[in-house]
Amino acid sequence: MTEQFEIVALTDVDAAFIQPSGQKGEVIVRKSITAYKRLDTGAVQEGLFELAAQAVPARAQLYRISLPSDALVRMTVRKGEQGRLWMDHLPAPAQDEDLEKLLEEQVAEKTYTDDTLGLFRFDRESSVYQCEIEWRKKTITLEIEDVESELPREIARKLQAEAEKWELAARAQIKAIKPAASRMSMQSVSVDNEGAFTFWFAGKSGIAYAAGSLEEGVTDATVI
Repeated sequence: MTEQFEIVALTDVDAAFIQPSGQKGEVIVRKSITAYKRLDTGAVQEGLFELAAQAVPARAQLYRISLPSDALVRMTVRKGEQGRLWMDHLPAPAQDEDLEKLLEEQVAEKTYTDDTLGLFRFDRESSVYQCEIEWRKKTITLEIEDVESELPREIARKLQAEAEKWELAARAQIKAIKPAASRMSMQSVSVDNEGAFTFWFAGKSGIAYAAGSLEEGVTDATVI
């Protein structure tokens, strides 16, 4: 029989979700956690883990409600594959001094200031740093994964310096797919750690994005 043990877990920002189980009449509820403490040994494990339970839909909803984001919960679990911890009973709110310190660190605001672009704030749900920047007499959102890396910020500054050129190139790519979509409002631009960028547009025609690099220009577009 698989060993069972009692823990206090620190839940992540993502909401718990329910998916089919492959077994008639039952579903699986899943919730990511960032740390847990075994109450029998006092050992704290940090990393990416997952709580899971298989139940009928009505009970799965109770599990989901009992697993709020950024909270401490107590339950008995058994280990599964790939860091998954299976629950057989509903979790309960908990208190733990060690995990409360980790919770404070987890929810603390993370910021970074670029002298040209301005103040970045870390968005925990998307795991990127975001900054509001001026773009052709309007404000859009700039998103960067590794804000401490100079390359993506340098790319962003160059895009902003020639905003009209790059936006028109992005719209041209989108227009080739769906003309109406090229008239949508530009919402944001994201730059990854390798310097590739993506322009995002939204409007009544849906969502569209165009991607490329400084070296190759805007090379791809998609309309959703």
